[in-house]
Amino acid sequence: MSDHSFFEHLFEHSKQVTPYLDGQLAPLATSDPSLIHLGHPSSQSIRELYLSLEKEHPEAGAPYWLTRTWTLLCWQPIYVAFISIYACRGLPDLTTMAQKVQPRFISGFQFESSDFSQGTESELIEQAGKQLIELFEYFRNEMSQWTRIRPGFTRHLFADGVLGCMVKLHQFAPDLGEEYLMEQARLWLQACQLPEKLLNTLSYNPHSNSLKLVRTSCCLVYKCHGRELCSDCPRHPDNKR
Repeated sequence: MSDHSFFEHLFEHSKQVTPYLDGQLAPLATSDPSLIHLGHPSSQSIRELYLSLEKEHPEAGAPYWLTRTWTLLCWQPIYVAFISIYACRGLPDLTTMAQKVQPRFISGFQFESSDFSQGTESELIEQAGKQLIELFEYFRNEMSQWTRIRPGFTRHLFADGVLGCMVKLHQFAPDLGEEYLMEQARLWLQACQLPEKLLNTLSYNPHSNSLKLVRTSCCLVYKCHGRELCSDCPRHPDNKR
């Protein structure tokens, strides 16, 4: 597969997963404050995202604004990693990914180079894990300039994001069996240096052929007016053990 056809496939599959995942190959405009990427000061842009959430949902409180900001920063890189590996059989360098900050949201991403890696699933997952760790540590350092954001807090959300994508992978490819899915989840947790015991948050129902996640963290969206607990929330009555 040529470099450009890989990215054409990646962007096409991304849009099929969600139209918000809008990718492109384009030169990096370092003067654009709405683009956040590693190696470029993004602290103020991220803080403005946080403040826009605070303004939109003043009733929700600081833990929600912080959780939502972090989740928004990380969702696209995790999705792109999964789509690249499972749909396109390759991996761009996630540490070079630039993301577009919108009011109260992050949507849209770009790569400057058309380079990508090929290898086995396990090799690509290992690479993706290292790159995501580096990228997310950069985000945490940028945010720590204006707020307290603990590594333990971000790791829980990181794990929930990865395992949530395992569930989505199974929804897109229902023929994948329990053994394969659990082994892939294990590889992802290892690659991202996350505790393997979090495999216990996934459960497979052979009767409905469905994979379910009960997250370890709560996104706190229920603190916003008119919102309820998510179905995979650990606080949800259906998920109490």
